[in-house]
Amino acid sequence: MDAARAARETSAMARYHHDVYASANTPRYLVVLDLQWQIIECERLEPCADLRCAMTTTIGRLVADGWKLESSVKFGFVFLNRQGIRRLLILTERDPLDRRPQAFSPFK
Repeated sequence: MDAARAARETSAMARYHHDVYASANTPRYLVVLDLQWQIIECERLEPCADLRCAMTTTIGRLVADGWKLESSVKFGFVFLNRQGIRRLLILTERDPLDRRPQAFSPFK
């Protein structure tokens, strides 16, 4: 198999990688949740906001408060830990205060 054909097949079969930090025309939300999905804090980010900067700023504030990151923020979320207490920081397009059902049901 020649290199050009291999490249075409690889790109055609490659997985789509969603860029969670890409500029968006709709609001986004930075949410800190406990492990029972209770909202600890929520910040609404305006459309076209610098999402990576907002995440970095929030993480900086939380780290200054003693929270430690458990992993990378590459996918738009990270678990935090402080003295055995865990939290989840997530960047999402869904308003966490919107209580409408989140799943489609064909039975409704």
